[in-house]
Amino acid sequence: MNYFIDKIMEVVKNICFPIVCCKCGDFVDSEGLCPNCWKHIKWISDPKCKICGAPFEIDLDALCLACLKKRPHFDRAIAAFRYEDFSKDMILKFKHWDATYIAEKLSNWMYGACAKDMAGADIIIPVPIHFLKRLKRQYNQSELLAMGLQKLSGVAYEPRILKKIKHTDPQEGLSRNRRLKNVRGSLGVDEDYVSLIDGKSVILVDDVLTTGSTVNECSRILKKYNAAKVIVVTLARVDL
Repeated sequence: MNYFIDKIMEVVKNICFPIVCCKCGDFVDSEGLCPNCWKHIKWISDPKCKICGAPFEIDLDALCLACLKKRPHFDRAIAAFRYEDFSKDMILKFKHWDATYIAEKLSNWMYGACAKDMAGADIIIPVPIHFLKRLKRQYNQSELLAMGLQKLSGVAYEPRILKKIKHTDPQEGLSRNRRLKNVRGSLGVDEDYVSLIDGKSVILVDDVLTTGSTVNECSRILKKYNAAKVIVVTLARVDL
């Protein structure tokens, strides 16, 4: 009897809340992307920089020029796919237009890219946003992604360690130097919780890695408070 009730409820759910593609909105059989959108997403795999994860066009077991010139404070960065014209509006929809219903699927893609690295992690920390931005947006997209990773991995999740202490201009559209200046001094920690990262391996979660200014500053602060390792995990990254 319960089987038939479950099946009826499933049919009702599919009629009232049909599953749609995260990108184009077409109806799909299962959560995620329709076949056409799936083949257009530029998923990231090897070869790539061993530190920042920037994709290489040829098979190089090396670091990119940016990491050779100045190594970032994080130990490694991982992204699921490239941030380009096709994927951009899906991320902006999630980030700015309240499409939080796709957070679970986005987290699944991130976990597929970083599962091996999360196996040895101790704690997941999202990149914070200022409370004024949270009041306007009502949510922090990095927290939603981090919570999704917590459910998939079982690694402890702690959003209270890092905090945005200064309101800054949006990073979108700024040059690399402007991004660095914009984020400098804008982040801090809650010292009531920093003992949780002492000697620990940290997964730092954000939505997009562009120049890496924000995650690098977060990583610098985490290392300052004795984090043993910081691995940055993002949904997407901009090509060098």
